[in-house]
Amino acid sequence: MIRVPVRWNCRIDRMKENSEHTTEEIPDVTIALRYIKGTTSAEEKTAVDKWLAEDESHEKELQQIARIYYAQQTKKRILARDSFKAFDIVEKQIKRKAQIIRMRKMALAAACFIGVLLLSTTLSYYISKTMEPVPQTVTITSNPGMRTQFALPDGTVVHLNSGSTFTYPMPYNKKERKVTLSGEAYFTVAHKEDQPFIVNVLNGGFNVKVTGTEFNIQAYENDEEINTTLLSGSVMLEYINRKGNTDRAMLAPFEKATYNPLTKYFNKTGVNAQIETSWIEGKLIFRNTPIPEVLKRLSHYYNVKFDIKNPEIEHYHFTGTFINKQLSQVLDYLKISSNINYKINSTVEDDSFGMKYSTIVLWKNN
Repeated sequence: MIRVPVRWNCRIDRMKENSEHTTEEIPDVTIALRYIKGTTSAEEKTAVDKWLAEDESHEKELQQIARIYYAQQTKKRILARDSFKAFDIVEKQIKRKAQIIRMRKMALAAACFIGVLLLSTTLSYYISKTMEPVPQTVTITSNPGMRTQFALPDGTVVHLNSGSTFTYPMPYNKKERKVTLSGEAYFTVAHKEDQPFIVNVLNGGFNVKVTGTEFNIQAYENDEEINTTLLSGSVMLEYINRKGNTDRAMLAPFEKATYNPLTKYFNKTGVNAQIETSWIEGKLIFRNTPIPEVLKRLSHYYNVKFDIKNPEIEHYHFTGTFINKQLSQVLDYLKISSNINYKINSTVEDDSFGMKYSTIVLWKNN
């Protein structure tokens, strides 16, 4: 409780006694505090002003009351203040400012990234418009004595015979699907009218052009002839004729075209397509087939070479069907049916620098 000087109390008491408007007793410092806060009535303000004018010491006493009052108010505010809450508020403000700075940095980095991305995309677009992609060459080789089956990117299915090599570009040229073959292959071509499928052999000296069909090509490097047999659809053959000009011929289903690259001889005949393509099922079918043709097919199928000691053997014919048989079994059957003896000379050379063949020596029994 604030203790007011005696003179101030007496004066206040006299003020209360002389005031016609006071209806109750006023506390010791109530009027003084209201005066300090500026909330006194007109009569009370007049009384306090009059009291202050009576003596200069009264003003000091009033100032002392004011200092005590404001000191207590300051203490209350300090006690009422929550330091932890204030710390949390300050900490949140600091974090909010740091987050705003971080977001600005992220926005700047994102803007830079988007700018670089747009620039690179634009450059890639214009480069792709002005430059064609460089095709990659894919080469598939069938191991000796083995057959391989695979699908090309356009859906075309290829069966590759023993000792054959097949090459194709990835991607294809937009105008054509040109592939290269050395050996024997059976094709089931995916139909694309505006992008023909072209098989190139002899470095372009012989081409088979189709849009969607099934056919077989036999074009081994050491063979004297190239044989093309059509099973379905149609194919157009391009070759160099005897006059040195490019000629064209169409094949119908179950027709076989034979072409000799040396003599430039070209011929078409009707054939049994099942016999011509039986190798893709692991079969060898011969129907009164001349021995030279039999030996050629055996050579391709088993990756061997034949050495005929008696020329009259080449005039023989052979009939038989073999399904996934070993070479020795086929030769034994040939020995029994045609009175031909044989000997297998296996190669012992390193095949790192090229394909090596075993040699089969044939001679006529006496």
